[in-house]
Amino acid sequence: MPPRHLAYWLLIAVVCAALPAWAAGPATETSFSSEAVSVTPAGEFSKVTVQGCRSISDVGKPELPVRVLRFVVPSDMRVEDVTISYLVEEELPGVHRVLPAQPEVPIGETPAWADPDRAIYESDVLYPSNRVEYLGEGYFGGYRIASVAVYPLQYAPSSGRLILASDVSVELELAPAANRAHPRGRMTVSSEELYRGLVESLVENPWEVAGKLQSVEVVDGVGEVGFLPRYTPSLEGSPVEYVIITSDEFEPIFQALADWKTRKGVPTVIRTLSWIEANYPGGADLTERIRFFIQDAYESWGATFVLLGGDTTILPVRFAWSAYYGGWDVTTDLYFSDLDLNWDMDGDSKFGEGYAGVSSPGDSVDMYPDIFVGRAPAATALEAETFVTKTLTYERTPVDIFCARNLFLAEVLFPYDWQPGELISTDGAEHVVEPMLPLVPSWIHNALLYQNYEPFPESYPLTAQSALDSMNVGYNITSHVGHGNKDIMRCSYNDYVTVQDVDALTNGVDKSGFLWMLNCTTTAIGYDCIAEHFLTNPNGGATFLFGPTRVCFPSTAKDYDYPWIELLYSGVERTGVV
Repeated sequence: MPPRHLAYWLLIAVVCAALPAWAAGPATETSFSSEAVSVTPAGEFSKVTVQGCRSISDVGKPELPVRVLRFVVPSDMRVEDVTISYLVEEELPGVHRVLPAQPEVPIGETPAWADPDRAIYESDVLYPSNRVEYLGEGYFGGYRIASVAVYPLQYAPSSGRLILASDVSVELELAPAANRAHPRGRMTVSSEELYRGLVESLVENPWEVAGKLQSVEVVDGVGEVGFLPRYTPSLEGSPVEYVIITSDEFEPIFQALADWKTRKGVPTVIRTLSWIEANYPGGADLTERIRFFIQDAYESWGATFVLLGGDTTILPVRFAWSAYYGGWDVTTDLYFSDLDLNWDMDGDSKFGEGYAGVSSPGDSVDMYPDIFVGRAPAATALEAETFVTKTLTYERTPVDIFCARNLFLAEVLFPYDWQPGELISTDGAEHVVEPMLPLVPSWIHNALLYQNYEPFPESYPLTAQSALDSMNVGYNITSHVGHGNKDIMRCSYNDYVTVQDVDALTNGVDKSGFLWMLNCTTTAIGYDCIAEHFLTNPNGGATFLFGPTRVCFPSTAKDYDYPWIELLYSGVERTGVV
């Protein structure tokens, strides 16, 4: 059957007797080419994807691609409605049986099949029923961001038809609302440029970003008399961009890092836990009192970065509740980064709960960062000194050739105990690393160690010993895609990199770079985890690390790793905010 093209125009005639409660908001047009649609066999079903889209389907319902659009809107307006003003549709050829969405499975667990939802699959009603869906909003450093899902495909299950929206125009209608962002009185010029640039790169209407933070004073720098911040956060005195929070014992150790930051143009102060306890006596616990101080530093000093200078035994972490995958408490420093509201709006002392319906509204956590937070997991003075030495060495005197080398370690993920010759469901090499390599410039040397290495001529076998030998050479970026837990990084069946192995690495402080842990629980900061040993090894290991504090899902991990790699090689210099 030849493609059918249907064009719909919304013609709205409005007779106004008074000013309406809503106002026209931002709009955008997005398009989807039939050539970008991929239909691949998946057993008795077909997996349907569209280039540049992802899936957020509920388990058992047709797994269809979606494109998430974000818009910056005035901080005192909310989204009243999302409409389609123009739509062109095209029916794709063929009869299709779309794969039902399956539950995401953490790396290391066996997938369980979810049957298709019969109410949907035995009907010919188009799914989803609407092309667009409003997903909600949040505040990113004071900018109000609204998110909208656009579904390029609608599916008629009984007849097997797929209808593509080749052109869609989306418009937002806005209504007055309270500004719930944590207030900010000032920021430096460099911080304003950073936040504005990040939001402009995130939204569909970047030309509307400028001017959205009208209540924030943008100041030039430290002032003519030098860096003289007030003792407590204040709009008077010098602005502060970077705050280090640590113990009294570690304060003189971190002072070298603070002085370096200030000299290179990032004005930095240190405040200790005892200082916070003395100046912020309220709050439910020390964790909340630390957050109160960070909120003040963000609001009045204009702080943009925070370093938590200590392991969780010294500087506490927040346990937040996630209902995902059965529900559990997750250790997260996002509590110190997302500063809006108090993370316990329903008052049940269970922090970070998501919206679960009218009777369970949750805690109104929007998950957008307001301030950028990292942690130095030092439990002793020696470990604090190691962290500072590594950081300063990386920034000032790294080995040149080391900066042009990357190492990728990839295990077969499913089946869990894969052996050569067996069928593969998910391969860390094929499905995670290989699609990422085109993002790396050609002048970078990529060393590839794969468990399933034979299909990839430029790769070598991954074993614990080959991984350790390579890490001892020293690589700017090392990425492990595989199984793991708080004590080990697995390379293949019964073959592990252990905590003791990491402690014995000797790649040198001047060849210690970034480590991506795309595996489960290796960065469980509530424990003495293997990730911390990479950072605290005084003879090598890694200087900076990204990883999950709980389980890791392959598809989600890619959403973090790929943009980071792409932005890093496109000229972004502050890797903690990409």
